[in-house]
Amino acid sequence: MNEKATMEDGAGREGVHLRVAGKVQGVGFRPAAWRVARRLGLGGWVRNDAAGAEVLLLGDRERCGRFLEELRRELPGVAGIEAVERRWPPPAGAPVGKRGEFAILESPDPGVGVRSAGVLPDLATCPECLREMADPKDRRYLYPFTNCTACGPRSSILLRLPYDRPNTTMGGFRMCKACEEEYRSPGNRRFHAQPNACPACGPRLEWAESGGGRRVLREEALEAALRALREGKIVAVKGIGGFHLMVDARDAAAVARLRHRKRRESKPLAVMYPSMAALEADCAVSAAERRAMGSPEAPIVLVWRRAGSISVAAEELAPGLPWLGVFLPYSPLHHLLLRGVGFPLVATSGNLTNEPICTGNEEADRKSVV
Repeated sequence: MNEKATMEDGAGREGVHLRVAGKVQGVGFRPAAWRVARRLGLGGWVRNDAAGAEVLLLGDRERCGRFLEELRRELPGVAGIEAVERRWPPPAGAPVGKRGEFAILESPDPGVGVRSAGVLPDLATCPECLREMADPKDRRYLYPFTNCTACGPRSSILLRLPYDRPNTTMGGFRMCKACEEEYRSPGNRRFHAQPNACPACGPRLEWAESGGGRRVLREEALEAALRALREGKIVAVKGIGGFHLMVDARDAAAVARLRHRKRRESKPLAVMYPSMAALEADCAVSAAERRAMGSPEAPIVLVWRRAGSISVAAEELAPGLPWLGVFLPYSPLHHLLLRGVGFPLVATSGNLTNEPICTGNEEADRKSVV
């Protein structure tokens, strides 16, 4: 579906050329445009550009007019069309792809001009990907880097606009045949999911003990991390956007040790809970707070602690405060870790106080607070 653009004369052909601005990259905009155009019997193409997305529709004015209306309904909730520039009819010399078809084209080289496309933040793992991870028969069973067009990394893996796989840190991972078929299949939810990967072709989990000790991979790495967390050790986890530090939130001594090594004496620490049920046993959560934590953005939310029913070391986590900063697992790796230990974990940035977060392995080793 990712065709090369061909130059044909658009003059005299009925249709419209659209430039779309907003949150339209990394949200399944192009697959949605493809589905709507095909449903309406329109020819043309869609592609990303440095300012958002570009669409050429070839067909009668009535069906072209319905395209945007139906597209807005088709787009996932995280997407957002902010502005549309229309040109009737399409300009002469515009690339039109294959005649009578609608295609997803490769993005044009943006050159050195202004790049203003809106890119989404990383999105929490969707229910469909979680179901795959929990299914022993699925090829992504327990895979900590699974994603689709509805979830996964976005801005943190982006190297440059437009948002296409070669312009991300996933560009170095060549998709296997099964992932490539998903990526090319319009009916698949991984249709043009740029970070698409699986255990056969994507990133792998690695455990490295501090001081250059034992290194293990994949399932052994996960088990090593779980064992360390159960023992009250501090674990540096390389998340989607950089390193963060995790430790048993119930263990007052472990939390105090983390504070000492981070040089963070009293500032509150965020807590990641394995589930909403576990969180609500400790805290009073409103409907609005519940919706926010369950949203694709999965933010940290301040909630009131329940007096007398706290299972975490509350005074060490948020000294003198009636609230806790809490959130739920938002990446596949977090789900595996929290499901594996079954108790809440402190999750705080992997850096010393007043220093930037560590993003690379060598930097994390050099500045380790573990």
